[in-house]
Amino acid sequence: MHQLNPPRPMALSAQRTESLDVIGATTSLVCAVHCAGVGVLLGIAPALDVIAQPWVDWLFLGASTLVGLFALVPGYRRHRHSLPLALFIGGITALFVTRLLRVPSSPLELSIVLAAASALIAAHWANRRELRACRGGNESCTTVIPAA
Repeated sequence: MHQLNPPRPMALSAQRTESLDVIGATTSLVCAVHCAGVGVLLGIAPALDVIAQPWVDWLFLGASTLVGLFALVPGYRRHRHSLPLALFIGGITALFVTRLLRVPSSPLELSIVLAAASALIAAHWANRRELRACRGGNESCTTVIPAA
């Protein structure tokens, strides 16, 4: 027998995507604080040199990339606004290039990293805003998500 109104898994998926946006923005903020604070912390407590290891940077970068992709791609498929993805791609690319080129710690490197982390945070918040607009019945959304 064919159901006329099948259950919508999109509502749960939208909530999960919004949660990932919060996690992604938080991860990006922690990454920015890490990058800004490493020099200060090493000056105060040299025993904390583990936070200055390259693998820590790659760990943050990997986490930010995975959370960003899992939150922003489904969000884009729903709301079709490219700004969140553009901010994410720009920010994550700047971080990858900075790490791959092994840009030495300097005010320039710190500025690039903070700008990139800010772009990632902005991407997640813009995605979350657009998903909420879909929940409100915005016609530009490919799938209108019922209000919870």
